[in-house]
Amino acid sequence: MNQLVAILITLFFLGLIVSFTVTHKLKDRYAFLWLVTAIAGVLAAVCIPLLNRFALWIGIAYMPTFVFLITIIFILALLVRQTMSLSKQSDKIKTLTQEFAVMEKQLLELRQAAEGRERT
Repeated sequence: MNQLVAILITLFFLGLIVSFTVTHKLKDRYAFLWLVTAIAGVLAAVCIPLLNRFALWIGIAYMPTFVFLITIIFILALLVRQTMSLSKQSDKIKTLTQEFAVMEKQLLELRQAAEGRERT
């Protein structure tokens, strides 16, 4: 029964990700990561007995602890990826702001030069 509930929840999550991707609420580059995650969740839900054996084999006696360990590792990897993306976007914004300031200064200088020519 627990396995059926896990399968249904992960299938719902997979459907949600597909729905967000189709309606363009989730960009393709992020959708791929979430689709892989959802598919891995479905596979994990289907293979719960196998996961139990694997957890025991690596020395984890309580399988939910193994699931939490995998989840924490995934969340940390996701956070690192998002932080890298945020850093890249921050650099792009800084460059754009600097370029805008230079262009604004040049425009101001051109306006002043044009006003100087009109006066003479």
